[in-house]
Amino acid sequence: MEEEKIIRFIRNKIHIKNADVLVGPGDDTAVISYDSRHYLLLTSDSIVENVHFTRDKATFFQVGRKAMAVNLSDIAAMGGIPLYALVSVGLPEGSLKLVSGLMRGMEKMAGTYGFDIVGGNLSRAPFIFIDVSMAGKVEKKYLKLRSGAGAGDDIYVTGVLGGTILGKHLDPKPRIEEGRKILRSVPVTAMMDISDGLSSDLERLAVASGRGFRIFLDSIPVSAAARRMSSCREEAVGHALNDGEDYELLFTVPGNFRDRVPERVGRMPVTRIGEITRDRIFEGVSGSGTFRMRPSGFSHF
Repeated sequence: MEEEKIIRFIRNKIHIKNADVLVGPGDDTAVISYDSRHYLLLTSDSIVENVHFTRDKATFFQVGRKAMAVNLSDIAAMGGIPLYALVSVGLPEGSLKLVSGLMRGMEKMAGTYGFDIVGGNLSRAPFIFIDVSMAGKVEKKYLKLRSGAGAGDDIYVTGVLGGTILGKHLDPKPRIEEGRKILRSVPVTAMMDISDGLSSDLERLAVASGRGFRIFLDSIPVSAAARRMSSCREEAVGHALNDGEDYELLFTVPGNFRDRVPERVGRMPVTRIGEITRDRIFEGVSGSGTFRMRPSGFSHF
């Protein structure tokens, strides 16, 4: 089965009985009742040697840092802030260089983003894997799901996209604070992070919202790395659409608030790239015309 079919199969087998679970599988995090002002956010993600990194291209510090960053990006996608992390690690050997490098990377992220590593597990394994479970919280008024986009909403992305294999995939920047500044500026209707590529993740957001989209290919912010990898603008846009591990935010805002969406948050650009449509049709628009879009981002299977 392809990855999406595996996920749908698993979701259909899970039956949640606890009324405190407000959002289960299917969004960037689970959402749990917490207190009068906040929801609790729970997520987990893993990185695996020779899938998400290779030893010849990544330091152990970068591996530890990335393991935390991908989970922080999920918290950012819900509008939240991180609180605690549990870490399970599988190692082929117990060398000081390996263990200390991983820990320095994880501790760097904990210090930067203000959460605590509170426990975990250690196992021998034939290759390095790190699985992180993270808890965060979000004010009820700021919680954002994938499913809230409405017809006529504008589509935005943070940062620049594509070419991550040239280095960004080892140094993702979770948009925790940037996302919260956007939420304080405009009424965001839906949000998620871009982990598998814009073409795949935008379709997921549209499907979750029961809508379609029209994306303006000439407006997509293409990274310098994607341009270096390409012989023409069209090829660079392809990287921006389909390369995984950007870990930028993808979000929607009602069209009548367009003038209030910031063009930049700090040094990070915010770019309008399209609009949500009522009909469940996924379209790309360029100088050569309009055509159907198909998800072509990263898939594990």
